[in-house]
Amino acid sequence: MTDYRTLLMIAAMSRTLLAAALAGTFALAGVAQAQNPVLIAKVGLHNSYKIALRTPDGKLVRSIPAGTYSIVVHDYSRFHNFALGSQTENKRLFTTGIRWVGTRTYTLTLGPGNYAYACSAHFRTMNGTFVVTGG
Repeated sequence: MTDYRTLLMIAAMSRTLLAAALAGTFALAGVAQAQNPVLIAKVGLHNSYKIALRTPDGKLVRSIPAGTYSIVVHDYSRFHNFALGSQTENKRLFTTGIRWVGTRTYTLTLGPGNYAYACSAHFRTMNGTFVVTGG
């Protein structure tokens, strides 16, 4: 018959193994996600009429090679949103809600072509474009 201390020890070891397994799973997920280059989109900081797509070192995205990217969108205003589309394919790739505020990451494979981003509510003044070149 198993005593109470042995049961407690088995339960503690099970929790430790589960925690280690979960930590390993999350670490691998982080590594897989980190392999994609990151682009940072910002819109409406302090309700300003500014929108941009930049590299992590702050450079405005004008031309990038084809590939899979993680695009981190920081939407700061209930008056604006961030929409990205392919001009080459005449297709919207994603958009945040105008009233939505927060940070969201999109992972996209961008093929060669012309792309545009804008605030849907103020697309004439809040917009930008970039080119994706052949990989």
